[in-house]
Amino acid sequence: MKRILVIDDVRERAAWLKASLELAEFDVVGVLAWEQVDEASIQAASADVIIVDANAPGRDTLEQISLMSTTLEKPVVVLSARNDKHSIKEAMQAGVSAYVSHSIQSEDLSSIIHVAAARFCEHKRLRDELKEAKSQLVERKLVDRAKGILMDNHGFDEPEAYKRMRSMAMSKGKRMAEIAEAIIFAKELSA
Repeated sequence: MKRILVIDDVRERAAWLKASLELAEFDVVGVLAWEQVDEASIQAASADVIIVDANAPGRDTLEQISLMSTTLEKPVVVLSARNDKHSIKEAMQAGVSAYVSHSIQSEDLSSIIHVAAARFCEHKRLRDELKEAKSQLVERKLVDRAKGILMDNHGFDEPEAYKRMRSMAMSKGKRMAEIAEAIIFAKELSA
């Protein structure tokens, strides 16, 4: 997590942050004002972590942060933010990995960045696990529905219906869910 993109509208603050990050041996790959921020500029920077200095992240800023965090899968650190529960909640919902509402010293940056990166990785792992679990549940429902069709239409018991679906999946080199979808589609066509 050495490549850092800084987003800040205040030049002096951005210059201090850039110098402090470089002193801490981070590679600052860009410094942008909010008006320069879009998906292309962020991707072009190829940063590992994005640091945003925003006193009061507004709706547009939070939408940009959400894009950076979820779509581009980058940890986002918000510095010098407002210290009220509503702002913190909105920032966290947008996907902020660290939210620092007090002034910081140069020596704090490394710890903040490492914690934000670790927190981001953990949240990404949990999101990926949830996505996989949801996918498996959908596939299981498809397989169960297809087994029911085979049981109703051909008089198979449940183990036999499953065995036939599994055999077909293996012989065709397909996943069980794909075979289930084909069975369901065929049933819908004949109805």
